[in-house]
Amino acid sequence: MRKHRGLSPDDHIFFNSLKLKQLQKAVCDLSWLLSRKYPLKSSVNLVGNHYQLTKRERLALAYAATDGKPHKTSLSPNLMKEKSICIDGFNLLITLESALDGGIILYAMDGCYRDISNVHASYKLGFQTEKAIELTADAIKELKIKDAIWIFDKPVSNSGRVANIVNSIAKKIAIPMSAKTLDQVDTRLKNCNKIVVTCDSVILSSNVEWFNLAEWIIKHHIPNAKIINLQSQCKE
Repeated sequence: MRKHRGLSPDDHIFFNSLKLKQLQKAVCDLSWLLSRKYPLKSSVNLVGNHYQLTKRERLALAYAATDGKPHKTSLSPNLMKEKSICIDGFNLLITLESALDGGIILYAMDGCYRDISNVHASYKLGFQTEKAIELTADAIKELKIKDAIWIFDKPVSNSGRVANIVNSIAKKIAIPMSAKTLDQVDTRLKNCNKIVVTCDSVILSSNVEWFNLAEWIIKHHIPNAKIINLQSQCKE
């Protein structure tokens, strides 16, 4: 079975301008709490209750806020020529699948594009899985990246299947791209000694060199993506 990652029935809330402004304020409030070491779960509940947010809005709130920990700015696309990259496999893939399927993509406070499909330990191939991989391959060509390796979390269901699809597509179009499944992906990405492709805040906060490939692909190849801007000028 393949899975759609399009709009949830509740996602109409993100297209209401008044609700969007309210959610942007909530993101500022949550970011303020997180920057002062308040725990995420209780802070989301506190802010969510204050603004009477729905479950879906609270999920977006958690993904869009920032704890204020500094991380390096994404490398510029013109600096990617002849660079080697490590791709946070599910992080990139699910974001692109969601964008292709018409799902909500959040423009978060830290400049990252994040989906809200909420896929964790269980992954099912989507209708757009192969297309997302092909777009990544095209981006590798366009940006003249030297080589790329996708790393997928071994314990996640279907990780082996999706890695095989990446390798099959790479072989078919003769591009320097490969995939493998490993344990402890976050740790391996923090220490891969290449440019990291991810929007995982835990990895970014380790001060890795990184490239916002999801944003580049969406801007250049998915023009109809539903981007919800949750960045705002927060005031103390």
